[in-house]
Amino acid sequence: MAEESDNCVWMEESGAERIISPPEQRWNMGFISLYDVENNAVRLLSACARKAGYKVTEIYFKDWVNNKFNPPTEREIQNLLSVIEERGLKFVGISVRASAYHKAAAYLTERIRKRFPGILIMWGGTHTVLDPEKCILEADLVCCGEGEIAIVQILDRLSANMPLDGIPSVWVRHGREVVRSRIGKHVQNLDSLPFRDYTSPDKYFIMGRFVRRGDPMVSDSCFQMMNSRGCVFHCAYCYNSELSQLYKNSGRYFRTRSVDSVLAEIKAARAAFPNMKRIRFDDEVFLFSDEWYKEFAERYPKEVGLPFEVFTEPKLVKRELFALLRQAGLDALYMGIQSSGRVNSELFDRSGNDEQLLESARIFAELGIDARYHLMLDDVESTWDDKRHLFDLLMHFPRGHYQVYLFSVVIFPNTMLARKLLAEGKITPKDLEGERNKTFQQIRVSLNYPRPPEDMFWAAMFVLVSKSFLSDAFLYRLADSEFLRRHPKVLVAFAQVCNFIKMAGVCFKMLVHGEMTRTLIRRWLNWDSLISQ
Repeated sequence: MAEESDNCVWMEESGAERIISPPEQRWNMGFISLYDVENNAVRLLSACARKAGYKVTEIYFKDWVNNKFNPPTEREIQNLLSVIEERGLKFVGISVRASAYHKAAAYLTERIRKRFPGILIMWGGTHTVLDPEKCILEADLVCCGEGEIAIVQILDRLSANMPLDGIPSVWVRHGREVVRSRIGKHVQNLDSLPFRDYTSPDKYFIMGRFVRRGDPMVSDSCFQMMNSRGCVFHCAYCYNSELSQLYKNSGRYFRTRSVDSVLAEIKAARAAFPNMKRIRFDDEVFLFSDEWYKEFAERYPKEVGLPFEVFTEPKLVKRELFALLRQAGLDALYMGIQSSGRVNSELFDRSGNDEQLLESARIFAELGIDARYHLMLDDVESTWDDKRHLFDLLMHFPRGHYQVYLFSVVIFPNTMLARKLLAEGKITPKDLEGERNKTFQQIRVSLNYPRPPEDMFWAAMFVLVSKSFLSDAFLYRLADSEFLRRHPKVLVAFAQVCNFIKMAGVCFKMLVHGEMTRTLIRRWLNWDSLISQ
């Protein structure tokens, strides 16, 4: 194997043959991340392409703002086109992370093609995997699987002037004809992949009037890590429920990295992140073997020593495990409660019970871990009794020891939840994300969003339940008030005031600890839809 590919272990693992062209014949490419400066996939795919000997330009085109979509301005589009021209790109990959960004990706694709008629445009991301038939109508290529192996094969063939048909996980459109390939094998050994690239100078951030050179994340205080891929749980609303089935013949869906690999990436990133103050492990769930946990808990404090936070699930909570992680530096976690037990079971395909949740909450409080619980509102199934039950459950949690993050149910196409509700006639295709684009309006619950009076009342109560400066007795009086049920706008106004007080305290605390960054200010500062906690 040629020198440039000696370290391409992920290629060797798949059995893929490389066709290596001389440097002067190699195609340069660009990745465009839409409304997502965090984009792990773009950084990792860029690292894979660079490791294989290719030059890559990363373009972070705008960033998301809570419950608001800012269409690209003409100035931003012209800046994007100027970067593509300046870098001499003939091949561009657009990362479409969610169905709501389909229309934005289609518009940018049209503008890029109009300026550069011969350019090759590929779409990738979760949306393209869930709905490749719709995406291939816009793009020349669609990646419908994991892309580390595919991107190198594409670049190798382009550089050798060979056809792209038949590359696993890649669909190719020739006019009206589409060549569909099978899903390719996935990288089973995650340690073989290069680390995400934060240091390459070939990075641009386009937002507003200016183009900024360099990685837009390196000034942040929180470094985000992925130690695994996939999920062992298959909740109906989550893309993992579909991907685990699509990828069932592609190798193990849930894979983990070694402690060596995880710690090495953090230590390498500290040089790029001068303000790094904490680590957030963004795995779907922080789920590993007992041996992994023990090694991590022993080595992490010595080799990293920063506070960290994780995502977990009620069935995984054990006192001994979280006591071990707490000693290692765990100070915050995120856990999905979502809805009442009945709705979780019948609608969301989630198991679990109130006793597990209460015991988990007690363990976190006793260990001094800041717990952030996720709730999902605005579903088609919950009754008044379900919502009251969920409120009563939260009131039994140790108040003052947790936050509540409220999300509105978003129905993504081709998920188990979408198929179930469509079959039952409870929604129409217009309710699916990509048509409705609820992501831009209510991904995090805001109280000024139009809701039926009953949902307005309970949304306000769930905002208030985490406000420890309100007594239990007072909250129960509010929940039992017939007047407020008939006039929920009064309760909403009170909840908004309380939330503003709470968020002011949260922001001040983060400011004192140096964790309030420009990225967070840019994303949170939407006065029409203030984030609640």
